[in-house]
Amino acid sequence: MDWELYFKNIILERGYDYYQMNAVEILNASKNAVEANVTGRASYDVRISLKDDNITSMYCSCPYEDNCKHLAAVLYYMDNHPEIFSKDNNIRDLVYNVSLNDLQNFLIEEFENDNGLLNRFRIFADLDIDENFYIEKLKNSFSKPVNIIRFTEEDIPFLIKSNHFDLVLKLSKLMVDYLEEIYNYDYDAFYIILHKLDTIMIGLFNKGYEKPVLDFLADIILNSDNIEILDMLTDTYSRIGDVEKLFEDNLKS
Repeated sequence: MDWELYFKNIILERGYDYYQMNAVEILNASKNAVEANVTGRASYDVRISLKDDNITSMYCSCPYEDNCKHLAAVLYYMDNHPEIFSKDNNIRDLVYNVSLNDLQNFLIEEFENDNGLLNRFRIFADLDIDENFYIEKLKNSFSKPVNIIRFTEEDIPFLIKSNHFDLVLKLSKLMVDYLEEIYNYDYDAFYIILHKLDTIMIGLFNKGYEKPVLDFLADIILNSDNIEILDMLTDTYSRIGDVEKLFEDNLKS
């Protein structure tokens, strides 16, 4: 990854200093994202999203308006500690070497302590899920933008893949309301989440959920007062529907 091209030289120098000062704490790392805390004068949340070893988005909770030293520090850490991405290649052996009874008891105990895992298993087993769990999880994530970004990259794709389209639209409406709130104080998060919404809508549309998606977008386009939300979702609509007809029909009504 030639990520250094996206940073000013002075920011790279400061980021490397932070890395060398052990200011980076990796919280989670996978092939899809790295989350970390970087501590200097204050502690900031960092999330770097990945796809096929390429960076798709970067977020830091600090007030700097461009790619910052905290992001650079985490990227230096990633370059110098590839072991954070290492996976146990013997997962299949681990599972097969446990008796069925022990595995069932383990899952029961985990389900009792982890509603998220329980709901994922319900989806896997084609059982009804607890929609309120995801709604409350999203609402609880509003305290930190980095948690919303994680939700859009992990929970939402899982729900789309498992065909829970109505729930995804409910969650998307909550995210639109949240965007209205954070627009004036965290533009970086606003921008990333807004682009995630675009991806969510296209994903739902491509799954055959066409009319509800167009109706959802139309309602926001015709009622939102936020010009950036309006512009982005109008562009989304134009790629999957007839946006000129939408405005013409609205003028007639």
